[in-house]
Amino acid sequence: MNEQMITVLGLGNILMRDEGIGVYIANLLNKNYRFEPEIEIIDGGTTGTDLLPYFDNGKKVLIIDAVNFEKYPGYIETIKNKDILATITAKISMHHLGLSDILSVINLLDIHPAEICLVGVQPASMELGLDVSDEIKNLSGKILISVLTILGTWGIKNVIVQT
Repeated sequence: MNEQMITVLGLGNILMRDEGIGVYIANLLNKNYRFEPEIEIIDGGTTGTDLLPYFDNGKKVLIIDAVNFEKYPGYIETIKNKDILATITAKISMHHLGLSDILSVINLLDIHPAEICLVGVQPASMELGLDVSDEIKNLSGKILISVLTILGTWGIKNVIVQT
C-alpha cells in the first residue's frame, strides 16, 4: 500500500443506481483532479473488511457513500469519527454491514486513524441500473465541494486536470 496519509474511499454498489454514488464521485476525483500532496483515491465498491488496510494509525480517511438519512433525495451530510457507526445503523445495502464491521474491527484492534469522515448522500433511486440518477448526478458538484472542502481542511490542495 502507498504511504499517503490521506485516503478517499468511494463506496457503493454501481448496479443499484444511486447506491453507487461513492464510486461515481471517486471516479470523478481520479479523472478530473490531482492533489498536492498526493492522496489515495480508492474505488471500494461493496468490499467490506478488505478495506481494513486503509485505516492505519495516524491516517485520515474520507468515505463517500449513499446513506439512508430518512431525508429528501440528494440530502448531503458530513459525519465524523464515532458518529459514523451510529448513523449507518439503518442499512440501505449489504455493504454497510462491511463498513460497520471495519469500524468495529479498527476499535477492537486498537487502530486509531487520525480522523474518519463520511460524506453521505441520500439516494433518490435504488433500482437496478448502471447510472446514477439524474437527480443525484446533478448534485455531483455539490458533493465534490463537500469532499474538496474536507480535503482542504486536511491540508490538501487540488489542481484541476485539463481533459
